[in-house]
Amino acid sequence: MRFFAAILLAAFLAPRAPALDAAGRTGILQFLDNSSLHGVLSQIDETNGLKWAYPGAKTPLQFSLSNVASLRFEKAEPAPHAFTAACRFHFRNGDELIGNIREIKEEKLHFQSWFGDNVEASIDSLSAIMFSSKGYNLLYEGPTSLDGWRTTRSPKSWEYKDGAFIANGADQLGRDFALSGSATLEFDLSWNGAFSLMIALYAQNIDRFDYTTSAYLVYLGTGAISVQRVQAGAGAIMLGQTQVPEMLRRNRMHFEIRCNKEDATISLFADGKFIQRWKDNNPGGFIAKGGGILFFSQVEPRSLKLSNIRVAEWDGRYEPDAQTNAPPNMDVVFLANRDKVFGKVTALEETRATVETKQTRLDIPLARVTQIRFANESSLTNSAPGEVRASFPGGERVVFKLEKWDGKEVKGTSKTFGALAFDPKNIREVQFNLSRTLAPVEQEPKMDLEFLEAE
Repeated sequence: MRFFAAILLAAFLAPRAPALDAAGRTGILQFLDNSSLHGVLSQIDETNGLKWAYPGAKTPLQFSLSNVASLRFEKAEPAPHAFTAACRFHFRNGDELIGNIREIKEEKLHFQSWFGDNVEASIDSLSAIMFSSKGYNLLYEGPTSLDGWRTTRSPKSWEYKDGAFIANGADQLGRDFALSGSATLEFDLSWNGAFSLMIALYAQNIDRFDYTTSAYLVYLGTGAISVQRVQAGAGAIMLGQTQVPEMLRRNRMHFEIRCNKEDATISLFADGKFIQRWKDNNPGGFIAKGGGILFFSQVEPRSLKLSNIRVAEWDGRYEPDAQTNAPPNMDVVFLANRDKVFGKVTALEETRATVETKQTRLDIPLARVTQIRFANESSLTNSAPGEVRASFPGGERVVFKLEKWDGKEVKGTSKTFGALAFDPKNIREVQFNLSRTLAPVEQEPKMDLEFLEAE
């Protein structure tokens, strides 16, 4: 029996308690035993733990933070900022933020972010900086409902629940994102047994697979992935396939598909690991003409779940880690012409990067740089008791020691950035007990248990 079942039974007929969350956002509380509970957050602090306003409880329920795995809100608002972010910063502890370079000087990184105009971090904490010539433009993040999505057979064929789409049998789910240039598609996929999911990229029709138009099809199956080109008047051509053995031992993974229109390539990443790149050698280059994405589940009811979907514009300037082969004691600067510079980044300004190589010192215009990967001699920072990982709209995330969370402010301290304060409505999800939630693969729960929850 779930550890809070007795509490719920006693409180079931009581009136709803008032919530302290200023935005009144509903959410779902996930526990380490995979049970879950809907409601509204009241408060979190180090002394009293987490207070949760459950609809059937007279007063907020109180839980020890040692029992909590995560807290996800139904809605989150992007933090307002007046700048266009041209960089994505990756840190060794898993932090990820977008913003703009101020400088790297005397082993310190200074950058502009939505939570600080001149944020400082030690260079030793930095893993990589990605540069975007167009800026980071997020086209979609969700889901938060079925609004804007099209299904074909029945409105219930794809069900929205708790920040995810659940496939209730074989059917299609599509949306027009007005894709024009290169783009990335990210999503979390959970499955229960054998499955088959087909994804049409740059589709002209979002309510059906139309083989009279041009698009690219990605097939995800149990341990296998393939990519096809569908060209109007020419039929389907296989571009290639590969195996992902980890999928046979898992029931959930994070996938990212990167479509480079200039190079006519499609690259796949699974859990952040580069899997394969497929190139369309068609003389016409990238042949897809539409702007939509279509998911087609070919499985039994409730055996597939899609969540954390993000679609973004992309400038196509990226090289997978697998192609780096850099010595661990050297920084690597990737250039737009596909060259690489190995050495030590000694300075970085808004317009140039200074790199000390074995042979000479180079001043490289930052407009030519696509990414910088810093020497990986330092080990990842282990999580400490009381630390949580907060996720924000756009895929940003920060690890910090949580001190207080009320209806107006979240306060804590980061090993990387020092004292932090956030508006609660900007937080999409919080993970607790970081060293315990990352269970070994063989101990991952089956997805059908994830669907069971206290209503």
